[in-house]
Amino acid sequence: MTLAELISAFRVDERDTVEPYQWSRLDLARWYNEAVEEAAIRKSLLRENLEFVLSAGDSEVSLPPRIIEVRTARIVEGGATYWLSPSSRHEQDRLFRNWRDTVERPSAFIHDDISITLNRIVLASSVLKLECCRTPVNPMEIDEDEPEIAAVHHRYLDGWVRYRAYRVPDADFMDKDRSDRGLADFEDYFGRRPTADHRRDNNADRPHRVKAW
Repeated sequence: MTLAELISAFRVDERDTVEPYQWSRLDLARWYNEAVEEAAIRKSLLRENLEFVLSAGDSEVSLPPRIIEVRTARIVEGGATYWLSPSSRHEQDRLFRNWRDTVERPSAFIHDDISITLNRIVLASSVLKLECCRTPVNPMEIDEDEPEIAAVHHRYLDGWVRYRAYRVPDADFMDKDRSDRGLADFEDYFGRRPTADHRRDNNADRPHRVKAW
């Protein structure tokens, strides 16, 4: 569905078809863009492959702000591929405290908020390849724009828009019950939003296994 179709369907469903409208096109477009981003975050709907050229001495690379999760990482060096395990600083300190100053081929990566830290200093030129989940890149602005997520999800975005629309602090339009039902409908389909702690823990120490102490 296009942005115009999404807004039109919302107005019909909420009986907001007569001008002056209860909600402006600008607000509805903003809320639909929020809904697409929320859906992408909650269900990891958008994927992207990234490549970084590593040189000897490198140990960290910056990620684009749109990246929210690194699913896999591998280093290609001399025609061979070496897979990296997700990890954390705590885990690397437990395994080998001097990892930050050791020069050799990395075997694990740590996903910080907007960067990747390798568990070794790179020894030779290589390529770091990442498979990631991301947020939308292009917000919907004109009527013909469509959400970046698959069309099958589009009709479920209106739950978020109802949640936001009926939370507007206006005596005529504010309706907490309708707002809560909108959010519940949205979360029934797309799930709850992961917290920062959950996202951090999910990006580290996979796969989980018994560790010897």
